Amino acid sequence: MVALFLVSGMAAAEPQPVADVHLHYNWDHEEVTPPEVAAEKLARNKVAFGVVSGVPAARALKLKEAASMPVIAFFSPYIHHRGRLDWHRDERVLKRTRAALASGRFHGIGEVHFVASIGPPWSNPVFQGLLDLAREFEVPVLVHAEASDHRYFLPVCRSNPGVRFQWAHAGARMGPEAVGALMEACPNVWTELSARDPWRYGRFAAEDGSLPEAWRRLFERFPERFMIGSDPVWPPGMVFRWDTADTGWRRFEQFLDYHRRWLRALPQDLARKIRLTNAQRFFAYALSEPRNQ
Repeated sequence: MVALFLVSGMAAAEPQPVADVHLHYNWDHEEVTPPEVAAEKLARNKVAFGVVSGVPAARALKLKEAASMPVIAFFSPYIHHRGRLDWHRDERVLKRTRAALASGRFHGIGEVHFVASIGPPWSNPVFQGLLDLAREFEVPVLVHAEASDHRYFLPVCRSNPGVRFQWAHAGARMGPEAVGALMEACPNVWTELSARDPWRYGRFAAEDGSLPEAWRRLFERFPERFMIGSDPVWPPGMVFRWDTADTGWRRFEQFLDYHRRWLRALPQDLARKIRLTNAQRFFAYALSEPRNQ
């Protein structure tokens, strides 16, 4: 009887499967973390499936090919290692995005970064062209819209109801009131909580996993539209470095374990939606592809 109890207790402590909807595998990740090592981390940490973007985009396919579970590759408009600086002025971006989506190897667009007062403007013709391609190929766009006010992103999601947006980091530093206001206004926005941890954009839960009541109410208000991700990028704030490799995959467990802790503070059914089934619904179009079975 004692042995049976111990076995049952060990089984209960096993980490539950998660969908990690915000992965990166870039040129500077590969320098320190081979794709096979990154793929093994996904398997060891019970990642049911992942969503990855790469710079250049072919790096995302390396992780997809190495993984034992489905990995959905997004096409990054940053088509060279400094593309984050000039993608919105590069006439090649739309042609390459179209070709990538038409190839059947990529099932989304992004991550695309916008920063209030810095730009580029939402009216940028390359970005508008990316939205047209998202509608045409029926894939989501992963948008990083960093601002102190949810109304920065509001005109875009509201004027493009036919595009599904994956909103990175729940607006970076926004609180639950602002996040909820945007989600109420734009039902085509699904919000993920990658990098909302103590080491990057700021936690919304305590390190022991306890949740402020305002965040708990927000998750209960939109139980079908929240997801999680690790965003394995490190060190933070070193986006344009050239002399230091990205060691984010070495901290993958740290980032994912933080989410596992605060999810335990929620009712079991709600936690399961946020850690897995919401993402399964959002990415069902890609998971049904033969390669992703």
